[in-house]
Amino acid sequence: MDALDRHFEQFLRERRYLKNVSTDTIDWYECAWTTFRRTPGIVATEPAQLTQRDLEVFVIALRDRGVRPISCNTWLKALQAFTAWLHARGELGQALRLSPLKVERRIIPTLNSAALRALVGYRARTFPQRRVHALVCALLDTGCRVQEMLSAAVADFDLDDCLITVIGKGDRQRRVPFSIDLRRILYSYRQAGGLQGEPLMFPARSGGSWGQRNALRSFHLLQDRVGLERVGFHRLRHTFATEYLRNGGDVVRLSRTLGHAELSTTMGYVAMLTGDLQRAHAQTSPLAALRRR
Repeated sequence: MDALDRHFEQFLRERRYLKNVSTDTIDWYECAWTTFRRTPGIVATEPAQLTQRDLEVFVIALRDRGVRPISCNTWLKALQAFTAWLHARGELGQALRLSPLKVERRIIPTLNSAALRALVGYRARTFPQRRVHALVCALLDTGCRVQEMLSAAVADFDLDDCLITVIGKGDRQRRVPFSIDLRRILYSYRQAGGLQGEPLMFPARSGGSWGQRNALRSFHLLQDRVGLERVGFHRLRHTFATEYLRNGGDVVRLSRTLGHAELSTTMGYVAMLTGDLQRAHAQTSPLAALRRR
């Protein structure tokens, strides 16, 4: 292990013990660093030998491998955090910065009204059916990530005030409101399933944690039953976000509900509503109104 790798190990220790970052974040740093060190043309062994050109070589190598711009930017951000740490310790003359690659903003698909009615209106008869139906309704009603919901305990649900406490990315805790309609669904699901002794809201059939892969399989079976194309759980989160804005919710509260670290992430959903804006403008435009008279 050379001096540069030893400094990186110290960087990870400080991030873990002084900044209390999550295990996932540590893995992210390590993955970016391992890939960086294996990039041909990068030969630095001391912190002072690192240059901006090294970052450029790294990004070019990633693009040559077909890595998407958004992934390149993610790994670049991890490396820049390390170089900023080196600079703060006096090991590097300046923090290395490289402009992120331009990322084409894509329209995120969501579920339409017919699909929502089919999923929410499904009449479950067995425990597996009731469980996945309750999970889908919970995700649609709160916008939570599926893993946040699968790891939530019954005690995390405040049925009196309609609030759920979840642990999101970076081990950040937040409280998310849910509707009275979801409270009724969750209560009926727990009563009908005989789950009074289970600590998790959505446990495995035999108890304990219900794995995300098995949950997705159940979700796909539900979609087959109601005649919908198979999609992943994240489609429910996107649908919640767009419906929230479409029904008059504001971006700041939506960002807090979704657990986004940056408001710019939430702003992506605003761009998805362009079609709604166009339809509203067609109805309210003064020129269009004159034409209709």
